[in-house]
Amino acid sequence: VVREYFHKIGLDPGFRVAETGELELLKRDILEEVLEASYQEGTPEFLEFVESFASGKDDRTLEDLILQLHRFSESYPNPEKWLDSCVMQYDISNSEMLEQKSFVQEIVSEVQKISKDLQEQLLFAIAICRSEEGPNWYVDALCSDIDFLGKLEHCESFFEMRECVQCLEWQQLGRKRKTDVVSEEKVMQVKAIRETVKDAVGSIEKMYFFQNVEEMCSDMERAGQHVKVLIELVKRFEAAFLSEKRRKNLIDFGDMEHYALQILTKEVDGELVPSEVAEAYQEKFDEVMIDEYQDSNFLQEAIMTSVSGISKGRYNMFMVGDVKQSIYRFRLSRPELFMEKFHTYTIGEGEKQRIDLHKNFRSRREVLESTNYVFEQIMTPSLGGIEYDEKAALHLGAKYEEIPGNKTELLILDAPKTTAAERMELEAEMIARRIKDLKATHTVLDKATGVNRPVRYGDIVILARSLKGWNEVFSKVLQSHGIPTYISSKEGYFKTQEICVLLEYLKILDNPLQEIPFTSVLTSMFAGVTAEELALLRMHSDGGQMYTCVKEYLKDGENPLLLQKLSRFIELYETLRAMVPYTAIHVLLWQLLQESGYADYVAALPGGEQRVANLEMLVEKAVAFEGTSYKGLFHFVRYMEQIEKYEVEYGEANIMDEQMDVVSLMSIHKSKGLEFPIVFVAGLGKEFNTQDTKKTVQLHAEWGIGIDSIDSGLRVKLPTLLKKAISQKLKKESSAEELRVLYVAMTRAKEKLILTAAVPNLEKRMNSLELLHARRERQLPYYTLVNAKDFLEWILASVCREWNRELPIQIQVTD
Repeated sequence: VVREYFHKIGLDPGFRVAETGELELLKRDILEEVLEASYQEGTPEFLEFVESFASGKDDRTLEDLILQLHRFSESYPNPEKWLDSCVMQYDISNSEMLEQKSFVQEIVSEVQKISKDLQEQLLFAIAICRSEEGPNWYVDALCSDIDFLGKLEHCESFFEMRECVQCLEWQQLGRKRKTDVVSEEKVMQVKAIRETVKDAVGSIEKMYFFQNVEEMCSDMERAGQHVKVLIELVKRFEAAFLSEKRRKNLIDFGDMEHYALQILTKEVDGELVPSEVAEAYQEKFDEVMIDEYQDSNFLQEAIMTSVSGISKGRYNMFMVGDVKQSIYRFRLSRPELFMEKFHTYTIGEGEKQRIDLHKNFRSRREVLESTNYVFEQIMTPSLGGIEYDEKAALHLGAKYEEIPGNKTELLILDAPKTTAAERMELEAEMIARRIKDLKATHTVLDKATGVNRPVRYGDIVILARSLKGWNEVFSKVLQSHGIPTYISSKEGYFKTQEICVLLEYLKILDNPLQEIPFTSVLTSMFAGVTAEELALLRMHSDGGQMYTCVKEYLKDGENPLLLQKLSRFIELYETLRAMVPYTAIHVLLWQLLQESGYADYVAALPGGEQRVANLEMLVEKAVAFEGTSYKGLFHFVRYMEQIEKYEVEYGEANIMDEQMDVVSLMSIHKSKGLEFPIVFVAGLGKEFNTQDTKKTVQLHAEWGIGIDSIDSGLRVKLPTLLKKAISQKLKKESSAEELRVLYVAMTRAKEKLILTAAVPNLEKRMNSLELLHARRERQLPYYTLVNAKDFLEWILASVCREWNRELPIQIQVTD
């Protein structure tokens, strides 16, 4: 669209799509200019903002914040309009305006739900009190608690709720009489439930009702001034960035989308409608077909809608997706677009038809039953986006021969008093042993022949939420068991030994007076200088840079071996340095690799094939760099530093073939859309990553920007009500995302699914499960906890009896 209709938006037709690293450099350069100009202007508002939100000795925090907000806004059809709406959230001068905000209304709704749930817990506690040997004298206090929570649930406004919470006084529990016969276990359970309820109410008060009305409004107003400055900086950056890209005749992926939208739409009465160009496309396309629709955002939706016939009443947009697999929240996908159509489109006749695809043609019955078993209990519209009912469940469509041994397994490693690293290694050991068992005894269906055959390593994948920290441990443990492993990772390229040293050499080719890089290269194979010889270099010189020490030692040094090493090194170094001004970077790299013998040296190291592939990948990056708007070794070194610093995803070069017989280790996100005969889902004992909810500035699609109210004069910082609301909202959305990630992981398996976890406090978690189950049954279960395996089987089997079905998960606990 952009190439064909460039003239509609005044774009030079010779534009080039910018490379990722080039864009990162350009963004940082532009940001420095924008902030420098703002410092020169020195407005009180800007200086106050910097004083409040900058940290450390540089502007890295501010830069990251501006870029994050810029990226966030780009997922909207009109980024500037969304940014302006963020400012409007802080337009509060009195309690009535605060009460009308959507985030405040959701707080009210959320507190009402929590109040209702807490009443349920107290009713369960009362049932325990009234059971045989129960502490019946606690009932009056518990009933008083229920009365309070009932009032809280029926409060209709935020400030009415605040008054209700402020007036709360907890009644003391009654005292036991000497004649009462009571179970101490029941006493402890009732007390634990009441403490849980009190803590929950305390959390509500601390989270939402922590200030009076005037203070809330005042803090929101002060924070709003900072938001205005931040939004202005983002707008200035966007304008300068766009101008520079136009000057260099570059576009990025975001530009493609926004330019396409400009070409395909026009604004009429504040609404976007299809342009003449879009109408031409409407005539051209019979259908607009979109896959993975649950991962679309508002901008993409606007583009697709403009070229469909919807504006003319012709519903020819065909969308396929599964909201249960929406796992790209970090890429700003909006699953609510999918759910809006899911709820408004009808099954059967009509212009807006919904077709539910029930059958799964990938997996065995055992995999589907265990997946359904888990998600029927935990996936709801409020957590996960959909009710996991009969329509959402997975139904068998594949035909497999029924053979024993395919029941889903839950392997739990009881690992008390261990560190995270130790648990990771133990879990890898447990998985390695299970893989060897499967290899020796299990069979899978051969896709080519249609008959069962023994398991190969290539049939097995290990999935983890993130590979950070896991890849090295799992690789080491699996290989120690003789299990060949391939790690599909986009991390670690810049940490490989061969790339680190080569980049250090490039740095000193650009500037030899860099102490650490020069010393690093000297001690590598390029010179082979030992620690003792480094000491000799220092002792021989009066000081100065290491490069100066080397030059001086070559004049009158005495150690013949060291002189030989330095002479050979300096000769090649100075030859290459002389070539820098007129030689392409990739040619310089090849010259260095060949003349020094570094490529042959790397090939001879363990894993040499992979290391050589990494070197070749660096040469490819040098070729790509020369096609950018930056030139020269100085900029290439800076380019690679920026890529490493800002974690642009460069995984190690892929030398593996799909047909190789190796166990694969990959992230769950990487596995999406793939399938494997045997799947291990590892790391289920880890806690969720909640870093997004702890950031200084928090972003939300609907509610905008949540920041603190900071008085730099008094050196006081307090979170605003909006920031607290966004933080809670992000926690809930993050939990929903983790739920969907688990669903994706479990549904990758074709024949055998194995879930693994190393748990540091297993007994404590079992006690929580026992309480959860008891609440469900509305009675106190008496059960002696012999071990975790027996308890898990009991708790799961009792739920299954309720539904008249066999337990679909086989449990094994090891220590």
